Amino acid sequence: MAKAAQKVLIVEDDSQLASALKTGFSREGFQVFVTAKAEEAKEILNQNRINSMFVDCLLPGKNGVELVKSIRESFPASSLDVIMMSGIFTDPNYVRDTIRTTQAIQFLKKPFDLKEAFSFLKKDNTVVEEIHPRKQLYQMFNNSKVTAREKRRSIEALEEIHGFDLPYIYSLLMESKASGHLNIVNAKGEVSGISFSQGMIVAVDIVDQETYLGKLLIESGYIQSDDLKDALNSNSTKKIGEKLIQGNLLSPHAFNIVLANQMSIRLSRTIVDGSVHVNFVSADVEQSFPHIDQENLGVFLHDWIAAKINSNWLKAHYTQWADYTLEKSPTYVEPSAALEMPLVTSTENLVASLTSGKTLLQILDSATVAEDSFLKATHYLLTKGLIVFNEKVEVESEELRIKKLKKILSQVHEKNKVEIFDIMVRMCNVSEQNPQSVINEFLKILGPEPAPAQKELLHIYQQLKTTASQATDFTKTGSREKMKEEIAKVEIEQRLQAATQYEEAKTYLARSQYQIALQKLEKAIIFDPTLDKAKLFLIWAKLGGIESKPNKMTLLKAIDADLLQVPPEEKFDALYSFVMGLYYKAKGDISTARKSFQKAVDLDSTLTSAKRELTLVQTK
Repeated sequence: MAKAAQKVLIVEDDSQLASALKTGFSREGFQVFVTAKAEEAKEILNQNRINSMFVDCLLPGKNGVELVKSIRESFPASSLDVIMMSGIFTDPNYVRDTIRTTQAIQFLKKPFDLKEAFSFLKKDNTVVEEIHPRKQLYQMFNNSKVTAREKRRSIEALEEIHGFDLPYIYSLLMESKASGHLNIVNAKGEVSGISFSQGMIVAVDIVDQETYLGKLLIESGYIQSDDLKDALNSNSTKKIGEKLIQGNLLSPHAFNIVLANQMSIRLSRTIVDGSVHVNFVSADVEQSFPHIDQENLGVFLHDWIAAKINSNWLKAHYTQWADYTLEKSPTYVEPSAALEMPLVTSTENLVASLTSGKTLLQILDSATVAEDSFLKATHYLLTKGLIVFNEKVEVESEELRIKKLKKILSQVHEKNKVEIFDIMVRMCNVSEQNPQSVINEFLKILGPEPAPAQKELLHIYQQLKTTASQATDFTKTGSREKMKEEIAKVEIEQRLQAATQYEEAKTYLARSQYQIALQKLEKAIIFDPTLDKAKLFLIWAKLGGIESKPNKMTLLKAIDADLLQVPPEEKFDALYSFVMGLYYKAKGDISTARKSFQKAVDLDSTLTSAKRELTLVQTK
């Protein structure tokens, strides 16, 4: 448990009294803030976890009672101790009404003795560790009345996060109409910068500055490959977009759309499975075109959550919310574009199920769809702010608690100590730099130790507690970094094996030996889930020979789910167009299949499989 001086805020326009209180409290080890202004007091509360507040009833511009009432509304979950003060308003009825209205713990009549003021402060300067900024960020999932200012403050407090947190952060910065620069540093030390202007993304700078413009223009259907080649081969020193626009081959509006898509691809590349450091700096940023607005972001958020965020992260992340019910937020409206997204529509009656009054654990237990699909759809609606968590329900059912602990046990099963501790960190939203806080929060998630008579429940509980303690102790010894190095060596060997299997699979695909290719691809992905375009090759293998299979429609439905998991940055590639051609061909849509194969050839004239398929469909 971290030791930190308790924080006291004095809101008083009598400078002599304010100075005396500050000197006396500081001498006793308290950290003291002083102001005479109501708005400045709110600013201090926004930036600091204040434990106690002394407020004068008569302040310039706004009386102290109204100030405290507004603070209570802005910080409903705060355990802030308020002590009201006055030398003028001392009538017993006024004092009683003030205490009731402000929920104050005391009313001090001026003048008062400094020792009397001390008596209302907690003597123990050992305070519970400040809420980790990442935990604070996701507490907004449990608050339907978060202000734009609070959203920005939460993001400004962040330092180390997980790459999968970025879609939510982008969404919050847009919702709060933020202006400034978000800097992101990945594990390799590479820096990316996202610029916001009044809640719109106007620039994305990343290390990988590949333009994608040619691919994007062809894939979007705005130009033909021959037009692009002519523009590239011209002697003009102007940029490709200007050449095409001046040659009347492309409209400025279409070019802006493509540039916005280019930004979305770069944003997608920032969303990685690993720790990143972030820093948001507020600044005046000029609005410009192209830009990404909230409507655009809604589509991109869906694609990122569907394709980039994996089920293991989601399961760990939502463990802390297992005992909460959900409800529609004040911003929920029907019809809504978000509710028409494939993640949402693929789960029948999703919103009704989520807002049924059951806890998340109960909903998952009764869901008829796969847990990862359900969690992705839920995460999308929470990220969009359409639903929020309502209240925590104390689990009384032994059967339900067994299910909860079994879900946690399945996440740490057959994992090493490093992996187990990382999962605990994700579950608890606590800094890995404080192992004791991690296990303390983890034990809170497990709940109280079961009674001896609850044999099965007690056995699972003790198993989890022992596993968590061993992982935490291992981390405290400093052996974690050494094991990480050993794991990294093993991962390099696995990636080499994966690369071999991957290349062999591609060879079999080219020979139309789809079943062997599929087996090798599945093995390769187990060894290295980050393989470039692996999902596309996997879908290709599944579509190969599908016409002769009796369960064709069932396979196509499964492929629909696979297509959702293709990362946005891979959707502007020749391989994607080719795979989509195979997909439409399998569905019997020959016209669309032909267009997709033609697009694949335009994007990559060396893709012989696309040429072959194009010839076949043209004969039809």
